[in-house]
Amino acid sequence: MRKHSLSVENPLEHGKHLFRFCLVHVKVFQNVFIYAINISDFGRGSRNWLLHVRYVRGEHALCQDLADELQRQNNNKHRYAHFIKGSVLADAGRYQEALERFHSCLRLLPQDPEPLKQVAMCLFRQGRFQLSQEAYLEADKLTKYPDAEIYCALAECAWNLGDLQRGVEWARSAVQAGGAERAGALLARQLVASGDIHAALCAYDHALTSHACGADTLAAAGALRLRTGDPRRAFQLLGAALAQQPTQHPAALALAAMMLQHKDLDAALARLKAALSAHPTCVAAHSNLGLALMGKKKYIAALTCLQRAVWSAPLSARAAHNLGLALIICRRPASAFCRLATSAALQPTQPHTVLLIAITLERLGDSRSDAAYARAAALAPNDPLIMLNLAGRHARAGRLGDALQHAVKVADLHKMAEKPDAQLASSLANLVALLRDSGVELSQLPMSLPELDSPSPRPVGKEDQNSPDEELAPDEV
Repeated sequence: MRKHSLSVENPLEHGKHLFRFCLVHVKVFQNVFIYAINISDFGRGSRNWLLHVRYVRGEHALCQDLADELQRQNNNKHRYAHFIKGSVLADAGRYQEALERFHSCLRLLPQDPEPLKQVAMCLFRQGRFQLSQEAYLEADKLTKYPDAEIYCALAECAWNLGDLQRGVEWARSAVQAGGAERAGALLARQLVASGDIHAALCAYDHALTSHACGADTLAAAGALRLRTGDPRRAFQLLGAALAQQPTQHPAALALAAMMLQHKDLDAALARLKAALSAHPTCVAAHSNLGLALMGKKKYIAALTCLQRAVWSAPLSARAAHNLGLALIICRRPASAFCRLATSAALQPTQPHTVLLIAITLERLGDSRSDAAYARAAALAPNDPLIMLNLAGRHARAGRLGDALQHAVKVADLHKMAEKPDAQLASSLANLVALLRDSGVELSQLPMSLPELDSPSPRPVGKEDQNSPDEELAPDEV
């Protein structure tokens, strides 16, 4: 056994070490003495602490046995035993039996708000939101001080009942009562649902600066920043969410969407694969992965991913739309029409889906394509992409006057845009060049269009995405 030696060169230091040694041993003996007293009084003292310890440790069987024993000793009037048995039953999903136990607590002491809160929670988990809200309101009357947990629960009840205004009020009360991250995130979510995006951003900022928030809150705040056009702040928040929880798939999906917008396909693929490893049935991840593979010309793998997204969510209009777009690029217009018709049936007012249907019908040689083009233009009369495709349709059909009229409108919309699309301007320049070669007078155009040094990508519907002599790249398995 190793012996510890103390230096005697400095008597003061020797005294300090000796004092610490004695103090530690006194504390050890004191704890042993207190434990011995507790053991001696175990038979006649309260054993609520033991119930609590066993419940917290998850020893539910031992907890139930001890609760039954305490009930027999106290003629079935032991309140805490009823409470713990109700909590165990609620954790097991037996909410109706748990309600009976909590009601027994309330009969023994009606002024205690804790059993009433548990009753409200069981009702909420059963989907009985109106009764849960009433129980939480009664519990709020019994509490002496503002309870942030009750206010958060009331906000969630109002959310499920569709009363967003009351939900926002309760969430604000929860934030003022010190509800921390849960209250701030709940308030922001309610504000987003009610359409007040600026207030939701302020709520997220307050929660992030006041509390150490988790990955879910960081991801939600980052996604909202991305929606409002603040990619730099969104990138910071989403990166923080992934650093805290690498398997947080909403953050990975949002980052992948940002990377797809910036044409960084390899980084987007890595994020999407990470998201799928955490959530293999995520429809958005499969759909975005298919679009990313389509950008890398991995056509078979892209169609496989998009088809898997459609199988996972047969009622998703967006998944059907993306698969239809991929099938158009792969020159399979009949299959594309079936998928796009499904998407249009699920979401009839989506103009770009109707535009793709028009393109598909034109490639199939169906005369109904003109009606589809007109329908897309009626749904979005100020969309330059739709107007450009409509002008191209008129030009291919020989209606050069109508083509020029719509080209003028596209030029006006392009001029008024805050961020002009270079690809759209290039495609418009191609159309104008074709009209000029056909002998059309172009003096009506209000803007000078860029001259192209080399052929640029045309929008979907002008011509095939791939040239006839282009070979498809090898696909991934």
